[in-house]
Amino acid sequence: MELKDFIAETLSQIIEGVREAQAREDGANINAAMGGAEFGGQLVNVGTYGVATRVDFDVSVTAETKGGAGAKLAVFGVGVDGGAGHTAGSANRISFSVPVRLPDGDAERQQRISDEKSAKLKSLRENSRWVQRL
Repeated sequence: MELKDFIAETLSQIIEGVREAQAREDGANINAAMGGAEFGGQLVNVGTYGVATRVDFDVSVTAETKGGAGAKLAVFGVGVDGGAGHTAGSANRISFSVPVRLPDGDAERQQRISDEKSAKLKSLRENSRWVQRL
């Protein structure tokens, strides 16, 4: 599996898992509003935008070249490639983090965020029209 696919799928499944848990009977308790809460570690209170977390990756990757094809960065040990031809590569470890805003368990806050985004877009459009008239 290519590294980009591994990262995208991992982050998507984290978000999907939180949303699925929120849809269950006791889901209102998952990432619910916590006004004024201070977090430590990987959780960050981002104000009106809820809670963000840091997803840390520490993966072993291989940089491969096959025949005349270009280089490919793949997660080491994930997937099987049965293609024919000469393969050359080496394994390396990389570590990085991706900040992710968790789905909000508070429907009212989600509505406020949506309304705020709409108001900002409307303001940008109006300002753009005003600038164009000049």
